[in-house]
Amino acid sequence: MMGITIQDIADLAKVSKGTVSRVINGGPGVGVETRKRILKLIEELDYQPNASAQGLAAKRSNNIGVIIPHTGGYSMSTTYWPTLLTAITEKAAAQDYNVLLSTARSKEDVDSAYRSILKGKRVDGLIVGAEQFGEKQLAELLVKDFPFVMVGKSLTFSHYYVDVDNVGGARRMTEHLINLGHQKITMLAGPEVLPSVQSRVRGFEEAMNKAGLDSGRVIYTAYQAAEAEKTTLQILEEDPPTALFVAAADLVLGALEAARKAKINIPDQMVLVAFDDHPFYPYLSPSITAVKQPIHDLGLAAVEMLFKLMNKKAPTENQILPVEIIVRGSSKP
Repeated sequence: MMGITIQDIADLAKVSKGTVSRVINGGPGVGVETRKRILKLIEELDYQPNASAQGLAAKRSNNIGVIIPHTGGYSMSTTYWPTLLTAITEKAAAQDYNVLLSTARSKEDVDSAYRSILKGKRVDGLIVGAEQFGEKQLAELLVKDFPFVMVGKSLTFSHYYVDVDNVGGARRMTEHLINLGHQKITMLAGPEVLPSVQSRVRGFEEAMNKAGLDSGRVIYTAYQAAEAEKTTLQILEEDPPTALFVAAADLVLGALEAARKAKINIPDQMVLVAFDDHPFYPYLSPSITAVKQPIHDLGLAAVEMLFKLMNKKAPTENQILPVEIIVRGSSKP
């Protein structure tokens, strides 16, 4: 899909292309009312001189953008996004590219992450976190003719993406628990609306159904330690499992604190495993069994795919990277 051109502005304003060009460049010879009309159209259509299709042939900015659909405070407090960004910046630097980062102003204003980086042709391509990525953002990227790659899959539409095997990782971890003899397994999942959460739940359900066990033991909660603690306490009070599968690193500390408050010994009274490994898991007591994502490789794959798109070489296929099960002290028969 092509972006808005100078000719489009000229046609709508019923003036010549040269008149629009003079207004954009601050040149003389244009009446006040005509100038106002053209500037209003430019603002309404969010026209950027270098953001149209012809801008792609102009000198490159040598910047790529990374859009994280979360606040900066949340993004930088996790291990996932900093690790991903490290890989992206390393790979981009090797190609003499800089990285511009854009995050959401607030949890309620995720769209701001897109608006700020799309204002003008400051980047040659984008890497976009697929979580909370909607039709409005997709339309904006297509209209502005930006090459972009998603990290994670969208459930709404198809586009070039890199992702980890969320379904397979959750299935294999659940099978690990079943093989240890556990039958009463509960999954503590993140927000139900997120594609990655839905994929991990699907993997859990597949393994439980195959074993003839109750696959409905899934509880959703926000990506906040306090909420995870509150939700886990309810699980332990109402229907305690023999194994708790905490399906995101953001939820682990809250779940551990709930177990401590409920005086539940891990792993003797309840096994606890996690999706997402963390550098401090081996040093906890007990150390935490986890699904390890290849986050660094994910960032490298995203940049490689984006450069192919920017150079008009379509990637052959989307990439799903395998995960690894790291067995530690928190899981036992």
